[in-house]
Amino acid sequence: MKLSVLQENFTYGLTTTSRSVAARAQLPVLSNILLATDQGRLKLSATNLETGINLWLGAKIERQGAISIPAKILTEYVSSLPAEKIDLEIKENLLYLTCGSYKASFIGLPAGEFPNVPSLKGKPEVSLLTKDLSLAISQVAFAAAQDEGRPVLTGVLIQTKGENLILVATDGYRLSLKKLAGLREIQKVVEFQKGLLIPARTLVEVGKIISVGDEEKTLGLTITPEENQVIFTTPDCEIVSRLIEGKFPEFEKILPQKGTTRVILDAQGLVMAARVAAIFARESANIIRFEVGDSKLKVSANAAQVGDNVSEVEAKIEGKGGKIAFNSRYLLDFLNSANSDLINFEMTTSLNPGVFTPAGDKSYLHVIMPVRVQE
Repeated sequence: MKLSVLQENFTYGLTTTSRSVAARAQLPVLSNILLATDQGRLKLSATNLETGINLWLGAKIERQGAISIPAKILTEYVSSLPAEKIDLEIKENLLYLTCGSYKASFIGLPAGEFPNVPSLKGKPEVSLLTKDLSLAISQVAFAAAQDEGRPVLTGVLIQTKGENLILVATDGYRLSLKKLAGLREIQKVVEFQKGLLIPARTLVEVGKIISVGDEEKTLGLTITPEENQVIFTTPDCEIVSRLIEGKFPEFEKILPQKGTTRVILDAQGLVMAARVAAIFARESANIIRFEVGDSKLKVSANAAQVGDNVSEVEAKIEGKGGKIAFNSRYLLDFLNSANSDLINFEMTTSLNPGVFTPAGDKSYLHVIMPVRVQE
């Protein structure tokens, strides 16, 4: 292999693909990125055997070839180089790299030892606007569980309801739901009606990739039932992921009914009050308290060894008011994703879930279980 590629492009490609490299690789080759020529472009591939990525970069190809190189050192080295042309050449199991006055060689492994990362053959089954999907991922994926104890809760459920595509995630303490409307084409794919359970980590990575660039793009999505995998595609990238097996909780049955107290709040004011309270809440199991009444929402936290604080947020209130407590981290996660100037908050009692929605946006709903506290 012999080729030339721009340093900026190579850095982007290595940084992106290296996020799919196995963190604790049982096989040395899983710590590597595969570099290969492919139809006039440089192809980079990485996998941790659960998710994989193929990414193509523009390059001037002089000779075909392929090799896999340890991802960490190659990425660190290339990102430290000046923004100039980089020449790559393979001789036996060595990759020689030249960029201006900088020269290096890397010991690699034969391309034949690198696991196969599936690639799409033909056109994707479904196309989605990246702008819509990127926002939906950012509003849902954070609510999935981090603990692998219940694998189904580490995923995001994607399914169709009528002409809506619904994304749902829950870790048992909170639930996030987002609807994307008017997707008639997706109705043709039976798997979407049943629901796909995709690892949240995979969707977060998809979100990062499709958020690059301002132009309106589409993301292809294809299911491969025989391999129990899903392939996300853009013109220059493919992300392959296994589907999680198991039954996702019947979320529609656990969504709360309309609350007896309804509050409209300034989003920025609530964010500031929650962040201040979180400073004290860190010392007391992250618990912050809401008290609704008298056209104000009081946000407070206290810690026996530190002290306490109270903030007031102006509010428009319907209903009798009341008190409720939440985990401050869960609340701030939602507020950081809401993308709205006003927030609707509904509650019934201190033991019933709180429901949060961006004002004027019926497509997004977030539910947080309350924390039981003693007065």
